[in-house]
Amino acid sequence: MMDYFITDYNMSCPPGAESAVLEDSIMHKGRPVTAGSRILENFISPIDATVVTRLEAAGVTILGKTKMDEFGAAGLFPDSAAGVSGAVSAVADGNATYAFCNDYTGAVRQQAAERGVCYIHPTYGTVSRYGLIPAVPSMDQIGIVCRTPEEGFRALSVIAGRDGKDGAVFDNARSAMDYGQWAVDIKRVRIGEPVNVFADIPDAADALELIKGFKTVDFKLEYYDIYSGVMRILCGAEISSSLTRYDGVKFGYRADGFKDLRELYTKSRTEALGPDAKLVSLLGAMALSQGCYEKYYDKAMRIRRLIKDSVKFDKYDIIVMPATGAGDDARLALHALPQLCGLPAVTVPYKSGGWTTTGSRTALDGGTKPGGGTKPGGGITFIAEAGNDMMLLAALKAVTQ
Repeated sequence: MMDYFITDYNMSCPPGAESAVLEDSIMHKGRPVTAGSRILENFISPIDATVVTRLEAAGVTILGKTKMDEFGAAGLFPDSAAGVSGAVSAVADGNATYAFCNDYTGAVRQQAAERGVCYIHPTYGTVSRYGLIPAVPSMDQIGIVCRTPEEGFRALSVIAGRDGKDGAVFDNARSAMDYGQWAVDIKRVRIGEPVNVFADIPDAADALELIKGFKTVDFKLEYYDIYSGVMRILCGAEISSSLTRYDGVKFGYRADGFKDLRELYTKSRTEALGPDAKLVSLLGAMALSQGCYEKYYDKAMRIRRLIKDSVKFDKYDIIVMPATGAGDDARLALHALPQLCGLPAVTVPYKSGGWTTTGSRTALDGGTKPGGGTKPGGGITFIAEAGNDMMLLAALKAVTQ
């Protein structure tokens, strides 16, 4: 069995109970938390994240903290491939019911689709980020790796809801998670197909067979060709700012043999930060510098606003996108829309002929899909309007009817 854990709690889950693993960016009081970085070496969490408090109150057994890339930054740039997610592997191999993590680059959800499990990215402001080590605050959102969307949304109903410790959580977040109230007429749901995206990734076109029962609307996703560039600039700027707190003074790794404060900062960060964290910090510092701010960061923020304004759920109720694409540019672009606009999304695995999870079962109800094939297809992502998270589950259930 793969070693999933940075910290294994060596706990067993009672029969019939649900279990969870936490990506090592989520704080659990009294336990080590590193965000995958040496810079947080020997740091012990002083608090419980809100999601941890709610999971434990619901009787979910937390098994440990899983391996992750340093601050989730690996794979943000070409030739800097993301490592294997311990969160995805733990669920895919059946050793945990759920995994909770912060996936702002799309690397985790792509791996989830490739391993036959699902990833739920809630509306920004649905789940409290209190106790999540910040990376990209405007995009940070705790998501769920799960075996089926229905299981995942049940977990979401547990962790969602207003939290006075995170001002970004909106007031009615929990009521939006009442997954039992939704009933969707498949004939009324309109799915938007961004023709320019599927033209760019032709291998994903056969996944559209799964939505033949829906009314589909072809449209062009504006600015899609520069999604990855906007993501790199904005993520770089925010990560660079977030990492400034790691200076070797208050907590975490501290270098030896320094002469003054400046050398302490330099040696500690040089020795403890990995190449991806250093690269993204340098990019972000450049984008935020006086000579480049307007040219890069300000322009990226303006384009982000244009992207958000261009996505209008008037002619369609849900947008469908491929979940996998060759190369970092494609992956960033495919998963940028929910991140940039704060929209809810569900990524589900797909093989030629039907939805699938590990063992060739459907990702929705555990049954066999007629006509199932064996050709790998990666996955497909459904995106809804902000706050309409449960529309995604209802529509996915309608697909298999």
